[in-house]
Amino acid sequence: LRELCQYHVSGQLRVAPEHISDNVLSKMGKPDVNTYNAFCREFEKMNEKSCKLSELLTDVEIIPLETNDSSLLDDQAKYLAIKGSIYASSMNEIFKFDGKGKFVGKLSRIGQGPGDYTSINDYEVVSRSGKQEIWIAHNRGISRYDEKTFSFLGMIPTRSSIESFTYISDETIIVKTMEEYTFHLCNMEGTFRHAFLKKDPANLTGQLLPFIEMDGRKFYCIDQTDEAVVYNEQTDSLELLKYASGNIDKLLTRKDNQEYMERYGYLEQAGKVEETFTRLVTVRRHGDASIAFLRSPKDEKMLVRRGNGNEWESYMLHPKASIESDLLPGMNVRFLITAVSCDSDDSFICCVHAPSLAGTEINGKVIDEEDNPVIVKYRIK
Repeated sequence: LRELCQYHVSGQLRVAPEHISDNVLSKMGKPDVNTYNAFCREFEKMNEKSCKLSELLTDVEIIPLETNDSSLLDDQAKYLAIKGSIYASSMNEIFKFDGKGKFVGKLSRIGQGPGDYTSINDYEVVSRSGKQEIWIAHNRGISRYDEKTFSFLGMIPTRSSIESFTYISDETIIVKTMEEYTFHLCNMEGTFRHAFLKKDPANLTGQLLPFIEMDGRKFYCIDQTDEAVVYNEQTDSLELLKYASGNIDKLLTRKDNQEYMERYGYLEQAGKVEETFTRLVTVRRHGDASIAFLRSPKDEKMLVRRGNGNEWESYMLHPKASIESDLLPGMNVRFLITAVSCDSDDSFICCVHAPSLAGTEINGKVIDEEDNPVIVKYRIK
């Protein structure tokens, strides 16, 4: 079994038992179903890696975000680490911290006047002509602000509310709307072109950070499925791409979501899907390493891949972690899965909420349960 796991499969194995009824198996002269179940348990155990967090990660930075009356964050923030600064969206404001976690300032323009927005649907730190801008999506389009002074730079007016977006170039911004066709390409004038993918209520579950970048391409991850919307520069169009490994057992697809909505209805769909399928929570790539997080009805796992091969190492996060959290002693390693709401331009990143670290001393500061989250940046060894 060890040789099979090490040299012949990449973490997944399809086994087709001839039957699972003991009565039928006995008449066939086959072992009872407990033999099959025991094999499955042994395979999973053999395939799970076990290590300390310090053996898996390198270049680890643990960064407490400064907490004061002007910088309080809620639990639903989206974090970006870009060009040495850390940004967080919280309560319709954008907070900026330096690379050490010191609070720098915040962008707060809630209102109805010029340069204002009524709410933040999404935000991104955009590099244009060598300068950084903060873009905020709202119900009237996308507002642009200077990254250093937070002054208003201009507006990209759109015909409908922008739920999320990502910048490719001045001529190509991918936007997601609630129109009949969900995705569009638009330019700096807000002119839409190339409507793509009809609105699909079965696959509407959003994420704090739906757009990710891998290998120089921007992906919109659809729900927690194996498909993404991606821009094709050659054809100047959007297309669907299966970006996850096809050998993950019961990996959720768009079609699965659609079938379950038809079968169970909108209110029960999500619960039934969670009981049946493995969901791809998120995936990230930096340098020559990739990580992915899977959530199945029975467990949560972190997958790690080095280079461009197909070999993934599997680490259990829940219910029984196979990684010892020696970098943050006593901390549940499930904090790694918060990568779903975090991204960085130079490393992997996640966050740890303060109540989990209350009483722990980090960088000379004892964490209080009312403090802002702690950012963890790392690379894979």
